[in-house]
Amino acid sequence: MFVPKQQVLEGAMNALNRQGQPWMVTVEGDCIVARWVLQLQEGNKDYSFTARLDDKGKWHEIDTDEVKGPSVKMSGNTLSFGASKSSFKGKTTQKSFEFGPKKNAQTGQVEFGATTFDTNLVKKPIRDYLTSCGWKKAGMFG
Repeated sequence: MFVPKQQVLEGAMNALNRQGQPWMVTVEGDCIVARWVLQLQEGNKDYSFTARLDDKGKWHEIDTDEVKGPSVKMSGNTLSFGASKSSFKGKTTQKSFEFGPKKNAQTGQVEFGATTFDTNLVKKPIRDYLTSCGWKKAGMFG
């Protein structure tokens, strides 16, 4: 037996959001969505993991990843500046560690620091929560 979908969705934010956690969990319709926004040296990374609950006690999941940042191109004798954007939607596992200068969003000053990113840190608590509610993983949705 599985906990009814509405009850799982109503309890998700309370069960999954923690103080000091770099991502935030929300409920959007039939979906539990975890979003992690990082400031990287090459720009900003917006990662989200979505678990959509069906009516049969199963969840379907998908990862979305978007990186935006500045770009510099040299073509012949011409140097140009612009912006770049890459995005991904599907299934992914990523781990990264970055150390270097970063602009503090609150003070505006440049500081040195480390950024760690691991998609499993986001996925595991959601999967564990759904499993503890009697739900089973169905696969990807798109």
